[in-house]
Formats: sequence, structure tokens, C-alpha cells
Amino acid sequence: MRSRRSRRKSSRRSKKRSPRKSPSKKCKEHLQKKIKINMAEYKSGRYSSRAQALAVSYAQVKKKYPSCKRSLTKKRK
Repeated sequence: MRSRRSRRKSSRRSKKRSPRKSPSKKCKEHLQKKIKINMAEYKSGRYSSRAQALAVSYAQVKKKYPSCKRSLTKKRK
């Protein structure tokens, strides 16, 4: 029989954590979903151009998820 200590160690090893997505990946997923929605609305006539629908998508994601501001802004040199 195994001791109590060795059983506890083996049970800790067997538990695996689910891999977490990085914040930038989550933000990109939110943005992709929003772009898809807004492009459909553009086709139905809500927006005047594709660029406007895209700009609105960025603004909506930044407003709903403030932590995404950093990963969605342009990088300047």
C-alpha cells in the first residue's frame, strides 16, 4: 500500500490545468465576432462603407472590453 503522502502527491500531478488563452487572443476573437456582425449590418445598409463598419467594430470592442485597448491599438515606432 502507498502512504498517504505519496497518494496526495500523485493526485496533485494528475490534475491538469486547462490552457488559458492569452488576453490578446481573446480580444482578437471578440473583434472578429464583432466585425462579422457589423459586416452583415453593412450589407443590409446600416453603414455607408466597409471602413466605417470596421471602425465601429473596433470602437465597440474597446468600449465593451476596456482591457483590450492595449492590444487593439496601432503600434507606433
